[in-house]
Amino acid sequence: MRKISTIFERNWETDRKVNAQLIVDFDFEHAVATEKLDGTNIRVTVRNGIVVRSEKRRNPSKQQKQAGIVDPWYVDINEHSPEDKWMIAAINGTDFSAVPDGEWPAEALGKNIQGNPLQLEGNQVFIFSLPDWRERILLTDAPHTFSELREYLNTKKSCVGNDCLMEGVVWHHPDGSMVKIKRKDFK
Repeated sequence: MRKISTIFERNWETDRKVNAQLIVDFDFEHAVATEKLDGTNIRVTVRNGIVVRSEKRRNPSKQQKQAGIVDPWYVDINEHSPEDKWMIAAINGTDFSAVPDGEWPAEALGKNIQGNPLQLEGNQVFIFSLPDWRERILLTDAPHTFSELREYLNTKKSCVGNDCLMEGVVWHHPDGSMVKIKRKDFK
């Protein structure tokens, strides 16, 4: 799993917020924008509509970063671990019957996950890597300039949440590259 780059330069020495300096060389014209969902990144392996393996994102520790490991990876979710119980609840609260066999990066969302910024009633999994599901979070009106994005993210409602603002935008290019921006990145 690769880390997705933020599109604007950060003020690392001060508040870590972004400034108007675009730092990525990215072809926005041919990219598709989707809502960035505010939850916990997981990966599910599905066989015949059943989740046979579930994993959560693991970020490198400070020591690992110092050793040059910068990209996150997945580790198994432990169904007996209290810290993983809401991810299990999200998996159990999702219908996978129409999901093709495969490994699917996804987001665990819901009332017990990340403070429930989407104001959802229960816990569920959203498979953003599945094209049919991604269509539900497609943003055809997403700008990509600093001032337009700041305004957009302060007014745009979530496609998935209940009457709440979305967390951010992820652009997906046909070559597989992606970039992102979050509402909290702005001052």
